[in-house]
Amino acid sequence: MMRVAIPVLLATATLIAAGVASRSNAQPDLASFSDDFDRGLCVGRCAASPWAIAQQVRGTVRAAPAPARAGLALLARAEPKADGVAKADVVARLRPVGAGRRISVAFDLRVPTSTPLNSLQLVDLECATCGEGGNPGIRLYLRRGRLRVDRSKIGIEHAWTRDDAPTLANDRWHHIVWQVRVAADGSGATRVTLDGYEVLAARGATAANLPRVAVDRVQIGITANSNPVPATAWFDNVRVNVR
Repeated sequence: MMRVAIPVLLATATLIAAGVASRSNAQPDLASFSDDFDRGLCVGRCAASPWAIAQQVRGTVRAAPAPARAGLALLARAEPKADGVAKADVVARLRPVGAGRRISVAFDLRVPTSTPLNSLQLVDLECATCGEGGNPGIRLYLRRGRLRVDRSKIGIEHAWTRDDAPTLANDRWHHIVWQVRVAADGSGATRVTLDGYEVLAARGATAANLPRVAVDRVQIGITANSNPVPATAWFDNVRVNVR
């Protein structure tokens, strides 16, 4: 299992499954993709793997036997927040998804009782090639058990929230779908479903107002843990669709 102290761009690939390692070149940019992790976690260019980068900042990611279901899943573990947030996630590079196009990220999530359903970022949609440092983008996260969308990295202070939405529960699998229309103005939109029920819908900017408006990175896992305690989460059946 890879253990690093800072995010690493891997020019080689590591397949993590039952102690077997495989190496090859960097992963090319993708359009739509899916991964159920049953073949292990491969970071870099491996057969059928979408993941180009593993971010392990005081955290780890690996494929492991999934709780309460058959097969493997992505196990993310992140240390408590200290001087900065801890990260444990994988990143796919997309062919740029420009203004007016739509991207959907679907995945299964299970959070054990030991981890609060709070202050956990789960998915980031970012642009690394839009001409601004820090990879501007939006983030799906948990606050008091509810799914929210943070837009602070595109210059909008207030998150999209719905305070009467159903909450997630610990120690059970949930299916989450996050749909986004990419735009730097009011034509953008987002919709989030939890186990088939809509828990958030909003319209407005979903990308930074830059010369290039696009999404070209998907991060999934514990993309940030802002809790004073360690965090663990399982991710499975990830599917990203672009149209």
